[in-house]
Amino acid sequence: MDNNEKLKAIKRSFRLFMNGVTSQSMREKGLDYKINWGISQPDLRRIASSYDKDMELADMLWAEKIRECRMLATLLCPAEEMTVEKAVEWSASVDSIELAEFLAFNLFQHIEGADRLVKPLLDADNKCLHICAYHLATRLLKQRKPLDAEAYTALLGSAEADFRQADRHVVHAMVNCLEYITGSDSPYAEHTARLLKEFGLDAF
Repeated sequence: MDNNEKLKAIKRSFRLFMNGVTSQSMREKGLDYKINWGISQPDLRRIASSYDKDMELADMLWAEKIRECRMLATLLCPAEEMTVEKAVEWSASVDSIELAEFLAFNLFQHIEGADRLVKPLLDADNKCLHICAYHLATRLLKQRKPLDAEAYTALLGSAEADFRQADRHVVHAMVNCLEYITGSDSPYAEHTARLLKEFGLDAF
């Protein structure tokens, strides 16, 4: 079966897992995908388990701009073949928190040079990508993968602006990240602790 046939088979399988109630709920919450089958994340993982990881197939799924296709793309993309430059390209069209989190957790944290993604994600005028960046940085630190000075500068520089925006999803991801830095052996731990205290979030 070539990748065109796999793509067709994957899209046909969506009918078996579709959830109209969930899809409608997502639309009401502003998750307005071109097409949204409302398939749960566990079911998407079940679908993904039937296929080998494949960069070409992942690219084809991402190009579909369908919620389920894009989420499967993050699961079927081989991390060793995803470059930082291509990750930035993919992220440019992310417009939901759910997809941003899937990218951070399933793919971006595993690619070579992932720390170099933090700054371009935070440079984007897109709250979803800021959430992705904070989750990504936290995951890397938990794996004891060092962040470079540019990543730390971007994180601490964006934190104040994101805090002022007061979007609860962004603030939650940001505070989790900063609290992890504070409790680490990072040379930026003390600076980060002061920043959280300035925000009144040192006991968040």
